Amino acid sequence: MHILKTKLGLLFCLVAATGACLAITGIGGSPALDLWNNETRANLPVWMMMWLGFLALTFFASAIFSWNHVAARWVLAGFIASHVATLAVENTDGMVLRAGLVSLLHVVFWTPGLIAMLADQAQIKFSSAYGIWASALLFVYAVAFTFDIRDGIVWLLFMAGV
Repeated sequence: MHILKTKLGLLFCLVAATGACLAITGIGGSPALDLWNNETRANLPVWMMMWLGFLALTFFASAIFSWNHVAARWVLAGFIASHVATLAVENTDGMVLRAGLVSLLHVVFWTPGLIAMLADQAQIKFSSAYGIWASALLFVYAVAFTFDIRDGIVWLLFMAGV
């Protein structure tokens, strides 16, 4: 089954298009060029810290399902890889870690997990623990990607001098 022929696949195409439109038009602003360091993270609003906590908890919960579901392994691997890449950039002399670069790393490393989840839709039944987790994760992907795609594009345009 082609992912783009599914309702969820089409939803994520809409999410990507929305993120791109937000980046191009500048509607709503963007923190993409803000520094992403310990001071910034410590001063995030409470609602943002709660969102990031929920996001992290949802991604880490993939470990529970990774023994029986390949898609959960992809999700966990992408989450870990995005953080390893972020740490590598943060500890590289001459590199400035900005929120938009972190967003771009999310899109790059989380997309294989999203694709695996969309390809595994037949296994997502809301009556099971896996289905509840997968539904929560797809919600997290949709919200996060709307802003991560926007901020990643803003950062890329900044780096390209546009």
